[in-house]
Amino acid sequence: MSLLVLHLRWNDVDPERGALLSGLLPEGDDRPSHCLSRRHVRRPRTLMVYEVWDDGAAAEEELARVRAVLGAGPGEPQRVVFSMPDLYAVGFPARRPAPAAAAPIPTPRSPADTPVPAAPVG
Repeated sequence: MSLLVLHLRWNDVDPERGALLSGLLPEGDDRPSHCLSRRHVRRPRTLMVYEVWDDGAAAEEELARVRAVLGAGPGEPQRVVFSMPDLYAVGFPARRPAPAAAAPIPTPRSPADTPVPAAPVG
């Protein structure tokens, strides 16, 4: 599975719509679990959002949700999508719970506490 990088762009964004978009697409820890990164870049009348996803279907669902709230058509926002190999995922913080850890490794004993084997009889 590849990582998906999305560049979303809204033109002619007034301050009210910019605030609405910022609320709909949070940058912090309350973004969707499959969204590894999200950054907003604001220009005077433009808002651009850069996202990295580890699940394409989840990215499409999120975009459909935003369009529905905004009442936007399929052409909004302008979007560019490309993929990157999974090995680049190490650069992003883990968003899903880590798998259960293996059995714990016991603390090593000191040499003084190590039993000495009996001498061979013979």
